[in-house]
Amino acid sequence: MSQTSLRIHPAIGMARVGNSTEYYLGPETMAARPQEGSDTTGGLPIKPNTESTTITSADLRDAQGRLKRQAARFKIFQYPNSPSSLSYPSSPGEEVKIGSVVDGKKVSNIIWTAHLANKKANCWEIDETANKGIELYKNGNTPPLRNLPFGNNAADINRLQKLIIDAGPRAINSANGSSPIKFDNHTIASYFDTSSKEIKAAPNYPIQFPASNGSESDGSTPINYLGELLTDSSGRLLVLGGHGLACGFNNEGSFDGNQPLCADVDNDNWLDDTSDGPVTAVLIFEDGSKLPIPGSAWVVVTDPAYAPQTLNVVTLWDDVYNTWLEKFDLQPEVYSNKSYNHDYQPDFNEDVFPVLNAAHMQRWTTNLPDQAVNAHKSMMNFTKEPPKMNIMSFIRKVDGSQNSKGSPLMPLSLGDANQSFLTLSHQQYFFMEQWTKGKCVGATPLKLGAGEQLDKTVLVNCLGGRFSPGIDMTFIVRDPNLYNSRWHDPNIGPFRINTEPLDYAKATKDKPFLGVGYIPLRPDPVQPGDICKFMAIPWHTDYNSCATHTPNPNPGGKITNENVYGGEVNTTLYWSWPAQRPVAVYTFKDLSVNEGNLKNTIQRFSVRGEGTAATSPMDNPDCPPSKDFDTVAMNVGRYQNRKNILTGWIKIGTVIQGTAIDDYPDSYDKDYYLEVQSEFDKDYSNLVIQWPNNVDDKVEPPEN
Repeated sequence: MSQTSLRIHPAIGMARVGNSTEYYLGPETMAARPQEGSDTTGGLPIKPNTESTTITSADLRDAQGRLKRQAARFKIFQYPNSPSSLSYPSSPGEEVKIGSVVDGKKVSNIIWTAHLANKKANCWEIDETANKGIELYKNGNTPPLRNLPFGNNAADINRLQKLIIDAGPRAINSANGSSPIKFDNHTIASYFDTSSKEIKAAPNYPIQFPASNGSESDGSTPINYLGELLTDSSGRLLVLGGHGLACGFNNEGSFDGNQPLCADVDNDNWLDDTSDGPVTAVLIFEDGSKLPIPGSAWVVVTDPAYAPQTLNVVTLWDDVYNTWLEKFDLQPEVYSNKSYNHDYQPDFNEDVFPVLNAAHMQRWTTNLPDQAVNAHKSMMNFTKEPPKMNIMSFIRKVDGSQNSKGSPLMPLSLGDANQSFLTLSHQQYFFMEQWTKGKCVGATPLKLGAGEQLDKTVLVNCLGGRFSPGIDMTFIVRDPNLYNSRWHDPNIGPFRINTEPLDYAKATKDKPFLGVGYIPLRPDPVQPGDICKFMAIPWHTDYNSCATHTPNPNPGGKITNENVYGGEVNTTLYWSWPAQRPVAVYTFKDLSVNEGNLKNTIQRFSVRGEGTAATSPMDNPDCPPSKDFDTVAMNVGRYQNRKNILTGWIKIGTVIQGTAIDDYPDSYDKDYYLEVQSEFDKDYSNLVIQWPNNVDDKVEPPEN
């Protein structure tokens, strides 16, 4: 009997939208991580048709200036001599490619199947005002549904047909991988059939692209494509997502380009072309036999990464890893019996340095003053030796006792789940405490295999901590029901989504194939589209809004016209997702004008240009007047009319390291991270004010 187990990595892969047909590969190194033998830190995407050659600034856009997409690359690893019960980390593993030998048989081909869908319009409201995240699903409750004119039952056929984009499954044979297989409304659905052990067409699959008939109008574009599949010469799978479109529709479900956008997160009568779904694989051997990989992976298609080398203080990995430590007994040497082991020795480079490094990197995407910049730069001076200063006095406690306290406590970002300010995840805080006690000295680093390292790397490069709702994934990553609990099975492993088995042979044209699917805090398995459905709809408006805000909830109560100039309310503006959604940036063009002198280089808003100047409260004439108190200073760095972001997102530049910028002078500092490839030709935005700035600050348009 074979002792070999097979798993697809990453367990969760990230693809990103772009308006170009061209693409690069998602990064397989961690953001901001120093790379051995290179001056360029990790996090850069990879050039297509290469193993690991990272892109430069010229690769971000195509010849027409369109923003390229990011493909998620999936690989298969075999783990020889697998134990009957897996532990974490497991054995190193070896990648399986075309030509590899598995159990004495040579792999001649690989068949992949993926299924993309978007269920956002048939989901429940995020309710950014309540800001309670997963708490709203406790005790069997759910928030109100989006799009109530289509009925108040999420399982209603009318809702399932008119509010879900379901491209269906697509299978691809690696031998024909150079020909893309599209997730559109013309390509017949297909899948690998385990009975016949062949790729099987599914002409009766009810492919759904609602509101796809119409002409582009005012930023609203019919959606009839969610992405495509490719494979490379080694047989790996590449999943490309959509083109970043948003689509308005009326209460009959027909395309309507005149629908208003009146909210940042929950916009009824809108669709977008993000998506998600499962990924499976089958090995084909030279003798004609076939071996399906027992487990599955998952792909998520989300927003572009405009600062890929900038590390979040709390990453998606930190939230996922925390859930697995505390709910799945992932590493009992770290956490067991509902408590952290205070004898555990964390590895400084893996467990502590990323927090310090992320704080150091915030200077490149926020408007910190010189004093704060210098303090953040000093984070790079620490070693595994315990710090001589009381650094924990500057880090916000995770027990909730300091949730209402901003500066000087860190992180300097807004919180979620009814918290005013961001805290580290539990294990991050624990590792930091252990470091200050000298526990990092003499620690033995964990050795992850290449597949397990890929699981971690992909999630490290994504946003965590502030899920209201976030960018890549949201609060559902804290729900144990989201995951496959049978991770000790060597053919499954940790961090896998609890995928619902789908029998495509039962699909019929006249009935939606996908249903309500996963609901948080319930044991429902996960269907395609169930990950992205808890995100903002469309994603563009949330991205636009999350520049700077006052804390929510505000420690001193709601800001009003009467108390804004005094009292206990917090009127300081903080950042939402500065590493994932840059706020203030230095541009390579400006640095060049100043001959490499950063001190003489002003910062600009990442989102700027015509339509972003904050001259009045952000009210759309097609929307009801805002009931919240608003000021000009709260609206800088974003479009004042939400519809402008539907076309403006493609103009946003990307922040990358000088070493990756083409024609970067040798005399310039290699550790500058600068905006390139912005298509905002003129600066009509307001001046960037150094933090701390407040809602009552005077905001001026730039003199130039």
